[in-house]
Amino acid sequence: MSKGQKGFTLLEIVVGSAIMAVVVGAIAATITILFLNYGQMAGQNTALPQVQNAGFWVTRDVQTSRNVTATDPNGFPLSLRLPVDINENNDNSANYVFEGSKLKRQLYDASDNLISETFIADYLDADNCTFSTVNATLGYYRLTVTATREGESVTRVYDVGQRL
Repeated sequence: MSKGQKGFTLLEIVVGSAIMAVVVGAIAATITILFLNYGQMAGQNTALPQVQNAGFWVTRDVQTSRNVTATDPNGFPLSLRLPVDINENNDNSANYVFEGSKLKRQLYDASDNLISETFIADYLDADNCTFSTVNATLGYYRLTVTATREGESVTRVYDVGQRL
């Protein structure tokens, strides 16, 4: 460049454009990934706590139950006898029932009076939620819970045994 001229050389423009293209490309790729994965993550972030909550409640009650009655073919509605004291005649009954995609726990006293109804989980796929007997003699069971939200599905399998 001559002394009296101001501006950029062709080489400076080419190098600057190449650096700018790399930076803009990286930013565009990051933004695209964020927008495409947002829906998937939102669905999974909603479904996972529902599955975990269902797993917590059912396994907790199975562990403390005196008797487990699962109906065919998928095990629901599930009925559990929960001891109140050493007298079996005083046992409460916990029933897990589906109402659409919602799982509810209905607790009955020894006289079959409804004590409470607790909402356990939503967005569950009732056709893909199962409770099955692994070993009835030892009191081992398997709970499979599937929740679907915004097209994303989350499944967890819980193996549980009775403690009593």
